[in-house]
Amino acid sequence: MAKIIETNERATEDIYKTHYYKTSYEKMKDLYLETLDRLNFNVVSIDDSYVEIYAEIPHMSVQAKIIEQTPVETSIDFYIDAEFIFGNKGKILKFLNTIYQELGKAFEFKGLCLHK
Repeated sequence: MAKIIETNERATEDIYKTHYYKTSYEKMKDLYLETLDRLNFNVVSIDDSYVEIYAEIPHMSVQAKIIEQTPVETSIDFYIDAEFIFGNKGKILKFLNTIYQELGKAFEFKGLCLHK
């Protein structure tokens, strides 16, 4: 059964809210791509014009949108489509937690939904 999750400024749960970090677009993009590689995701496309990265593994696709609000404030949101027999939500939450942990190690976390 498919499960689609989208993070955004209006989400009610913290894990699904837009996350902001003190960094630039390029630095966040580079770390995100490194993390995808460690998680064995295949990066299908990187579009710097639309600030989107599309990646996939079997049964899950992820579209990340990284927006540089200012030179020292960058946000990240996800559109995730997962189709596992069991554990769709758990696998999505594990992915999000891994990404947020990696970003938090490298960059100062500024907050959630800062520009509602």
